[in-house]
Amino acid sequence: MKKLSLFILVLFAIACKQEEKPQYSVISGTVENNTAETVLVRGNNFENRIQIGENGSFTDTLRFADDGFYELYVGRERTGIYLEKGENLSVTLNADEFDETLKYSGDLANVNNFLAAKYLWNEKNLDFKEVFSMDEELFFEQLETNQKSIDSLYAANQISDENFKNKLAEEDKYSRAIMLENYKDAHRYYTGVEDFNVSDGFYDELKNINFKDTLAYRNSVAYQNLLEAHFTRLVSEETLESGNTGQTVLYLKKVNEALPNGYAKDKMMSSYLQYGLKPDASLDEAYNLYKNSNPNPENLAKITEHYNKLKAITEGNPSPNFNYENHKGGTTALTDLKGKYVYIDVWATWCGPCLREIPALLQVEKDYHGKNIQFVSISIDEAKDYDKWKAMVTEKQLGGIQLMADNNWKSKFVKEYAILGIPRFILIDPQGNIVSADAPRPSDPELRKTFDGLM
Repeated sequence: MKKLSLFILVLFAIACKQEEKPQYSVISGTVENNTAETVLVRGNNFENRIQIGENGSFTDTLRFADDGFYELYVGRERTGIYLEKGENLSVTLNADEFDETLKYSGDLANVNNFLAAKYLWNEKNLDFKEVFSMDEELFFEQLETNQKSIDSLYAANQISDENFKNKLAEEDKYSRAIMLENYKDAHRYYTGVEDFNVSDGFYDELKNINFKDTLAYRNSVAYQNLLEAHFTRLVSEETLESGNTGQTVLYLKKVNEALPNGYAKDKMMSSYLQYGLKPDASLDEAYNLYKNSNPNPENLAKITEHYNKLKAITEGNPSPNFNYENHKGGTTALTDLKGKYVYIDVWATWCGPCLREIPALLQVEKDYHGKNIQFVSISIDEAKDYDKWKAMVTEKQLGGIQLMADNNWKSKFVKEYAILGIPRFILIDPQGNIVSADAPRPSDPELRKTFDGLM
């Protein structure tokens, strides 16, 4: 009898083991009008690329460590999704109307359809210019109104998953905190009131947030964004008070002092340096701060490679050359412009910030007409947008020398200047040497001070 009982217990144990939740999730889907090669799923220290077939379908098994919120990318479009081990998810979408057509099925359909509805609501209703332009009282009222709308979407989806509910509450808390962190600088930007300040108790509710939670950093994209916004605000406040312009060095110092060595600190510092490391007087100090922060060797190697490229384009070094198609015909090389200062605008027709600089650029060109300076605009549009570039230059009556790079982002000149984001402005002296590889924008008053100092 005892042997039989033991046998039954063993069978029961095996049965329980067999019924354990799988430690993976299968994701699949179909993309109509697809032009992307892969689907990217990332978050929670996890990243996986999935090949998209010729018919637009994809499927893969994801072995992530933590249940939670992830990001789903198809080309340049992205959305938030929620994944749990053992629960499968399928999605259909139209690449031409990404947010409007997202539809989920499978084990996690209801929570992800809620997230899709939430993202679509934000896209249609959340006007950042309008919200951040409000005074404090209206700003807080608008945050409450927006949250009530999201809560009604949540209720409509009849979600019963407690795990999701708890994680969503944390994400909503972080998202609200991000709005508070960004409010002051955004209000100044949108209203033009440069000396605007918030009331004394504005940030009081942020006192309940732990800005050193390295576990939350691993598990939450919203928390990652919150930390970036938080330290950016601290740096902005300090630089405004002190007049110190070394924002990159100050940001690195604050993160290095606040966070313990490990994933969160390294990710924040290395991510910031990808765009924040500049070929200016702070280059060596910023690089050495990171190098001495006990970084991940792989990230250090990437930043070191980036640093070496920037070192080659610091002030006084010979500028890389270009020889690109001129909108008026033929080609123009940098060497053709020797004897003049050359102010270069690297842009593209699809780039919103680039287009917003055009009126200021046209005015600067007008004000410095006849001076010893040549204005050059280099488009890095793809070949498919060649006609769009030709038409825009004509329609907007763009001045200066209008060129188109030969291989968009992969053009030799663009790569040698380590350009990762546009618009990018470059200033070169009459001998062909670099004055600034990251010069002030036309809308920045510092540009005129620079020109006047040189001429």
